Amino acid sequence: MCYPIKKSGRIVHETKLCTACGICELVCSLYHEGVCSPSLSRITLKREPLAGNFRVDTCRQCLAPSCYFSCPVNAIAIDNRFGASFIVEEKCVGCRVCAKSCPLNEEGTIIRFNAEKKTCFLCKGRDRGPICVEACPWNALRYLEVSKHE
Repeated sequence: MCYPIKKSGRIVHETKLCTACGICELVCSLYHEGVCSPSLSRITLKREPLAGNFRVDTCRQCLAPSCYFSCPVNAIAIDNRFGASFIVEEKCVGCRVCAKSCPLNEEGTIIRFNAEKKTCFLCKGRDRGPICVEACPWNALRYLEVSKHE
């Protein structure tokens, strides 16, 4: 049985303000990987150009995250400061059980796998919060602290 863990803040996407520019993906990958590459970003902009639709996918920081409870090597930890789930890269063996167990990861855009570096969530250790939120020129991303979405 999964028991609730410490709540975390989460990123909220305001579709009415978003222009699907992709800056969030670029700054995320630049901050974490040192290159501008949407495929290495922890936030994913899903575009359906013919329908004129798009959405942003990122870790929802679930109250009882199946990724956390399913990891066979305990490579997912909870940040003491913000309560955010993150992957301890040194422990991760790349089995991808976390990605398979996440009910929101249907298209592989919530938990991504990179053989050299494993995903972390919400810019762990960054005092100003997720860099994608700070860099969005349209204010289409907001970071809700725990107290604002409990």
